[in-house]
Amino acid sequence: MKQLRPDTGSATVDAILHAAHRVRQAADAELRTQGLSLSSYRVLRALDLEACSMRALSEVLRVAPRTMTDIVDGLEKRVLAERTAHPHDRRVTLIRITADGNAQLRDARRAVERLLTASTGSLTGSEQETLVALLERVDPRSEAAATLTRSF
Repeated sequence: MKQLRPDTGSATVDAILHAAHRVRQAADAELRTQGLSLSSYRVLRALDLEACSMRALSEVLRVAPRTMTDIVDGLEKRVLAERTAHPHDRRVTLIRITADGNAQLRDARRAVERLLTASTGSLTGSEQETLVALLERVDPRSEAAATLTRSF
């Protein structure tokens, strides 16, 4: 089946969305061979930095609280993360990565790094820098976008 491309009416936006979708799909497929989903990988990466409350994880990763609960439940079931009491606030439960979670994350990181390197491998270093610089300027909240929106 042919992969459908976004059709927003802007070839530029469509290309950005389609490229992001292809990379995300490939990363998710690779992570599934490692026993993770892209969502659970993102949670483990966040927990590798510090233990977090469910609310903080949900906000940082921009995931609905119910979805975050499902992800953490799955990680906990596989002993990749654990719930622990907050040391100073008994109302808050912290989520921590476990030793098994660290090992799983280390393996998954290597696989994802290989994939991401391959994803941009057809671009020279200079082209990659240019692409990053251009994408950083894409901002729907820019003054020009705000002016355009007000004119409708």
